[in-house]
Amino acid sequence: MANLAFSKETLQHLAELSELTKQPAQELAEKLLKEAIKIEIEDFLVSKISDERDVEGAETVDFEDIKWD
Repeated sequence: MANLAFSKETLQHLAELSELTKQPAQELAEKLLKEAIKIEIEDFLVSKISDERDVEGAETVDFEDIKWD
């Protein structure tokens, strides 16, 4: 699909982490990239929902007024 190129600094950090964790750099990079993509998608979706619910003139509730039990 796509070949990726990383900066020298990023590759150095990956090599260091690979050495520390005793994981192959390729597997570690794939694991970290998958997790980062998952988090970015979740953040995007939460932001989208937040934007949809941010309606001008909507009633708001102060944090202190929330009953948690």
